[in-house]
Amino acid sequence: MSYIVLARKYRPQTFSEIYSQNHITQILANAIKINRIGHAFLFTGPRGVGKTSMARILAKSLNCIKGPTEFPCGECHNCKEITTSTSPDVIEIDGASNTGVDNVRELQKELLYAPSQSLYKIYIIDEVHMLSKGAFNALLKTLEEPPENIVFIFATTEPHKVLPTIISRCQRFDFRRIPIEDITTRLKEIAKHENISIDEESLYLIARKSDGGMRDALSLLDQVLSFSDGDINISLVSEIFGELPLNTYISIMNSINNNDSITLIKSYQDIINQGVDMIDFINGFIEFVRQLLLCKIGIPLKGMIEDDIKQIKDISNSINSNNLMYIMTILIQLKQDLRLSSHPSILIEVVLLKLSRLDEMEDLSKILSKLEQGQYTKPQVDIQHDKPAPKVVIPKIQPLETKQEDSIELDYIPPKKVKELTKEHILENWTAFLNKLKTEKKMAAIYLKKESISNVNSNIIFIDCQSLIQHKMITDANDVINDMLSKFFDLNVKLIARFTDVSKPVPPKTPTLQDIQKEYPEIAKLIEVTDGMIVPK
Repeated sequence: MSYIVLARKYRPQTFSEIYSQNHITQILANAIKINRIGHAFLFTGPRGVGKTSMARILAKSLNCIKGPTEFPCGECHNCKEITTSTSPDVIEIDGASNTGVDNVRELQKELLYAPSQSLYKIYIIDEVHMLSKGAFNALLKTLEEPPENIVFIFATTEPHKVLPTIISRCQRFDFRRIPIEDITTRLKEIAKHENISIDEESLYLIARKSDGGMRDALSLLDQVLSFSDGDINISLVSEIFGELPLNTYISIMNSINNNDSITLIKSYQDIINQGVDMIDFINGFIEFVRQLLLCKIGIPLKGMIEDDIKQIKDISNSINSNNLMYIMTILIQLKQDLRLSSHPSILIEVVLLKLSRLDEMEDLSKILSKLEQGQYTKPQVDIQHDKPAPKVVIPKIQPLETKQEDSIELDYIPPKKVKELTKEHILENWTAFLNKLKTEKKMAAIYLKKESISNVNSNIIFIDCQSLIQHKMITDANDVINDMLSKFFDLNVKLIARFTDVSKPVPPKTPTLQDIQKEYPEIAKLIEVTDGMIVPK
């Protein structure tokens, strides 16, 4: 007989064997007990948490010879056929392979036939979200009022893709991820039944890697069993999953504590040279810092040997909580940045160098307090371990002095009072005017260059613009400029901005035939009818 993988061999066969879904098994068992059985169920949740297994157990509970019962016997021919997926009255359909309207119509035709040997005819549609919109709509009426003794059970990992009109016609049950402790307990039971020698730390690591899915955990256990010859220990399992040993992360954290950037970078390069994936390294580092934080606040660590726990406690006592939180924040941000970086290794090295400078960081509230007291000392920066930088004491903060160019009240010599402006008089006072204009229209003041003044006539200042942007900046602020010019010179002054070539005569444009036809539709019609032409005079 061929080998049966653990995920199939130990598939749950009763409600009691479903782990961590008591909120669902209790409802279904009570519904069967009091004979309040719905005609449509929707099972949603992550992969490997028991949706399809629950659907088969519900089918056995309904079609067992002793049923409907919340305790199917598992021995009658109906239960055995449902377990092996050969029952003619329990039809399992793959939603990804039967997505069209025609598939639903064939299903509707089959609904006309009564169950052949069971009480209910049950349809289990896995990955139901893969059905097309047309298929969903074709199923609506049948789903709302199905023939007697017909039960639909839908399973999906993406309920948001199922039409709301379908969901409203079903009893929805949301499956949860299975806690690590429950997965570890189940793995321990299976290991004992299979006579497998494996330590609890290895089981905990497998459970943590499964991400809340029992099927994934059993597949990982199968992988570990295929690799090992005898006893399974945490070192072997860590090697299989590419987990770095704890001593590696402890060495890295010690380098950070000692501000030893050289050893820190060398340690990272050794890790990469071993073929360890950079993302796996960062994930492992994040988990290690998490363990330090948990130990720091007094939460007991699980799934670790006593020697490792003692080492983590020792190193956590040497780092304050603020630094650990900062390291965790930096690593999480680094993990996000690596997805978009074209130089991930360099990015990691830069972050590690930053972490080796933790002693140069100081709490913001303390810095502000020292600044107010005039006691703040600039931290030393010594990347190459040269001579320490001299300490610079920042004096007590005084109110900021406003720069002259940004001040509203500027000191300038008022222009000499004249009856009519001349270009020479304008040029003498232009800088003082621009300083005053900067308080209102800084960009316009920048473009109002002294050399752009071409002429002054009757208190009108003409500015020749060399570019479109200069002309736009000046004309947009023209009202403000004129108002400030009038106040500045105590005269009614105007400023006109123009392009340099405005004063040059522009020869009139000779209209083309298309221009004439567009302006005079009658002439255009005449030319079209007579096939004529326009001859210049």
